Amino acid sequence: MSFELKKEVNESTYFVKIVGLMDYSTIDGFEFNIPEGISKIVVDFATLDFIDSTGIGAILSIIYAATERGIFIEFVGLNETLSDLFKTVGVFDIIEVLQMGGTK
Repeated sequence: MSFELKKEVNESTYFVKIVGLMDYSTIDGFEFNIPEGISKIVVDFATLDFIDSTGIGAILSIIYAATERGIFIEFVGLNETLSDLFKTVGVFDIIEVLQMGGTK
């Protein structure tokens, strides 16, 4: 199985759909560039089949890139397992702290 980012811009919102496996074997060459004029990023995890620590690191890079530019980030399509994983490793806490202007 593979990994793909499906991207779409609608006005000032950047929609990113993660498809497939997001792990050490598929993440090679991961690049996430935010277009100019974006004020919100919506990351859809509904079609993510698997994520490991490498994939979580890539998600954190998206979070840091967005908050560095003052862009609000929202996660949608999270199943219970992925939501629990993100809670356990602190992804939601990092988003909250960074969006409030702090550092972590």
